[in-house]
Amino acid sequence: MPKWAQEMTKTVPTILIVESDSPTLQLYQRALSLDYEVLACSDETQALKMLETRELQAVVLEPAIYGGRGWSLLASLKAAPQTQFVPVILCTILDERKRGLEMGAAACLVKPVLPTTLLQTLRKVTESDVSFGDGAAG
Repeated sequence: MPKWAQEMTKTVPTILIVESDSPTLQLYQRALSLDYEVLACSDETQALKMLETRELQAVVLEPAIYGGRGWSLLASLKAAPQTQFVPVILCTILDERKRGLEMGAAACLVKPVLPTTLLQTLRKVTESDVSFGDGAAG
């Protein structure tokens, strides 16, 4: 198959951005849409609906949305069997990296987050060849 045909058949990874600040959401969407199919929403309810219907390679989440409800979304993602291994990148105004990592986030970035930094972080977590097995040799 010619290289151009291979490029056309490549599957584009899908990510979800959960961000309540519209200018930030638009900035991230523009920057990431060159490499990813970007779904976006501004609240927990919309995010959960999208997670039920789409297979995602990563979630970018502002945990401080609506009084901190993003933290409960992170907990829900990590507790559900169908999403527990989806990497979550926190982009937050709060420097709560320890809390985020303890709750299962793949990375925590403190705003302001440059789009290039977010893109590099997404590439690391979506292109990594990490095995999430139970560690048992087989």
